[in-house]
Amino acid sequence: MLPRIQHLLPLLLCALPSALAASSVLYTDSVSYCAEAKAILIDDFGITYHRANQSVTFDFSLASVESNLNVSANIYANAYGIDLVNQTINLCSLLSGVLCPLPQFNFSGYGTYPIPSQYTSKIPSIAFSVPNLEAYARIELIREGTNEVAACLQATLSNGLSTRQPAVEIVTGILALVALLVALVHAGAINSPSPAQYRWFDVLFLFQAAAASGLLHLNYPLVYSNFTQNFFWALGLFYSPQVEDSITSMRLKTGGHLSGTAYSDVQYINRKLSPFNVDFVTYDVNAITESTSSFNSFLSEVTTPAANLLAKRVSIPSVVDQNATTDLDTGLPVYVNTLNIPSANAFSTIFFYFLAFIAIAIAFHFLVFAVVFLFHRAEHRHGKNSWATRLRRTWWEFCEGNALRLCLIWFFPIWIFGFYQFKIGDSKLAIFFAVLSILLTLVPLAVLFVLSIIRNRTPSSTAPTISPLYTSYRWFHSVGTLYRAYRQRYHFFWFAPVVLAMIARAGFIAFGNSSGWAQVIGNMVVEFLLFLCIGGFRPHKDRKGDWLGGFLAFARLAAWGLLVAFIPSVGVKPIIRTVIGFVIIVVFGVQTIILFIGLIWNAGYGYLWRRHTHRIEDGLEVERFVASDDDSQRPMQHVDAANFVSSSGAAASRSGASLGRGTSIIEPIGNVYEPSLTSHHHPSNSSGGYGEKPLVAATADSAHAYAEAADGRGLHEHNHEAGAGVVSETRATSPAVSASSRPQSMASQYYTPAGGITSPTSPRSITEDRRSSGQYFPASEKY
Repeated sequence: MLPRIQHLLPLLLCALPSALAASSVLYTDSVSYCAEAKAILIDDFGITYHRANQSVTFDFSLASVESNLNVSANIYANAYGIDLVNQTINLCSLLSGVLCPLPQFNFSGYGTYPIPSQYTSKIPSIAFSVPNLEAYARIELIREGTNEVAACLQATLSNGLSTRQPAVEIVTGILALVALLVALVHAGAINSPSPAQYRWFDVLFLFQAAAASGLLHLNYPLVYSNFTQNFFWALGLFYSPQVEDSITSMRLKTGGHLSGTAYSDVQYINRKLSPFNVDFVTYDVNAITESTSSFNSFLSEVTTPAANLLAKRVSIPSVVDQNATTDLDTGLPVYVNTLNIPSANAFSTIFFYFLAFIAIAIAFHFLVFAVVFLFHRAEHRHGKNSWATRLRRTWWEFCEGNALRLCLIWFFPIWIFGFYQFKIGDSKLAIFFAVLSILLTLVPLAVLFVLSIIRNRTPSSTAPTISPLYTSYRWFHSVGTLYRAYRQRYHFFWFAPVVLAMIARAGFIAFGNSSGWAQVIGNMVVEFLLFLCIGGFRPHKDRKGDWLGGFLAFARLAAWGLLVAFIPSVGVKPIIRTVIGFVIIVVFGVQTIILFIGLIWNAGYGYLWRRHTHRIEDGLEVERFVASDDDSQRPMQHVDAANFVSSSGAAASRSGASLGRGTSIIEPIGNVYEPSLTSHHHPSNSSGGYGEKPLVAATADSAHAYAEAADGRGLHEHNHEAGAGVVSETRATSPAVSASSRPQSMASQYYTPAGGITSPTSPRSITEDRRSSGQYFPASEKY
């Protein structure tokens, strides 16, 4: 039986192009029927080519179900859209007719066959080093006389190399998780100015965008489609057989009608037999050999750039399953099926993992609170005031901010697959879940966006020239999670255009899944507008943020632009598409490296380096606290600021001088107020300082005077040019009512107890340490 097969193996090896081989081995990656098996049944088929000894190992199992079956074999091979072989062989003319008719019984075989060097020398070395080789072969057995296809078998080639690697999935997942944990640590520190508190989303969205770029109705090169599958975790597409079975059962019981079967070979079927690479034609059956010598002559004339076949023993799926996979649209259905998730189950899979993530987040916060509470009690007994105390007193703001982070994490995947669920209209319960999850992610953000706009229009009693969004302590440390990356003027940028851009991207991907042009051009327009907004308005609070945001937007725009080459109607050749796929991979890789470096920098920002940053948007450098107009607590006792604020500062306030970006005021959260323990406003950063000239007294508007105090000019010494001359260097201290048992702040310029004010007799030096939360909360207050 083996001699019959041995004469066919050289033909197969010559017909197949170079494949990739990490270990100098080429093999058939998948084998399947390409037509309904009517006369010949093939159960298993596998071939492996070993480069080391230039031999082929094979095994097979097949049977003929008809008697007196004479067939011809049409051999077709394709690599990167190039037809390498398309020839027909009359098997009855070979080997003195021993293959006519085919044996009518089940038979199997295995063995090793050495390949002559004249064939192996044609295999290029690149065949063993390029990942995701796009090559396959097809064998059609055609009945003599009627030209009817008796059997059709197809096989893909691989060398084991692929751009989809478990290591990439793990490393990128860990990178995103670490970025989120670093953000939570800095958020829990309360007074951290680190950009890590918002840069974590750039890391996550980078991988979400990479995964989303593989959901389009395009003719992807295998090298790129495999690359995008590394980031399935960023979309929440985790596979579990039990979960998928439960979802399928749920759908079918609630009006679902789509199949619950996932076809893992869909990528091969859709790519290799798609009209994108191959034009199907009707082959003429022409006898090309009349003897064994002419057959060998044909083999020697087959000039292919690669000759290698490897195959492992593969069970061949039914034609029914193959037809189902071929009927799937490219893009999102193919992507999720490759992950063994039925396309009809895609959204429900994300939704249930979304619920699981919420449960994990709740458990995480319970655990963190237990740790914080224990440390807080220990510090309280020893009279200390550290991170645990600060976090304990701002616990609910911390939780509210993390709830908003959770909305951002799941926003993009939920909207993509929620829209897709609306489009397929399968299962009323699944559609309800889609509506619910979309509302859960949108409503909190939309409501806070509206409230932020309203709040921003309300003048602050602390400093009218500063947005209340940055002066209200509780608001800043909860909702500020969303906008603290941006300048006051563009505080809304997080929602419009960033969140709105995600909705637009999701809409183009989900609703345009039958038009590659609509998906690609639509996303390009979104990225272009976002790039223009960042470049034109420069909304970030520093130049580094504007440069980084602009670069990331431009990189995404470039990636989407390169995807145009994958649109079938453009007609780009497969080899060029593959090269472009590598280029897009490099684009995402460069972004990953930059964000990784930024993560390391931001992890120590504000503590190991850049410890003296001055920005309103950081909520730092607080010099004075005043009751806010919208504060629900009992307001503090009125004090005339003119008693302790210099006239020059008041005059500057009246003249319209506003606080620079190096200052911010944060409103109190209680009815007893304490200024910061430390200050970073050195004389070089303000108009006044602890100098050698005396203080002056003048009448000033209270609100402006407080603003001047926050700018570092409250108790500083100034020249008084209003003709009043120079007054004493120290003022008489006004009688004051004691502020309970709480001690005065160590480095305060002013102290306002509940019953009056006191003024220090001499200024204290400004320390370089970060302020503690004692400035925000009364020491005697029980939280």
